[in-house]
Amino acid sequence: MNRKHIGSNVMETIREWEKDPAFKKAVDEYVEKAKLAKMLREIREKEHLTQAQLAAKAHVTQSVIARIETGSSRTLPRLDLFNSILQAVGYETLIVARKRGRTVQVALSA
Repeated sequence: MNRKHIGSNVMETIREWEKDPAFKKAVDEYVEKAKLAKMLREIREKEHLTQAQLAAKAHVTQSVIARIETGSSRTLPRLDLFNSILQAVGYETLIVARKRGRTVQVALSA
């Protein structure tokens, strides 16, 4: 009987999935949502705010904050929404583009 370790089958399957551009896009988006979720949660906690308090300051519902923090939204939060939430607690949103040692940075306004 020829038995393979179950882990090798899983890794083979993942390698096949990685060839699919749609899979790679979905993974990349998940990672980006996780980064934004972590950032927002850390900022909220540093400011000693509940989700409801942050939502009130940003003029959104608590569920909007919860969806961003948990990554449960199907898409990334809109840039203008994320920016307005951060600005509601005094943070500036910066977009940085880098290419071969060159950097371009812009600060978003409210």
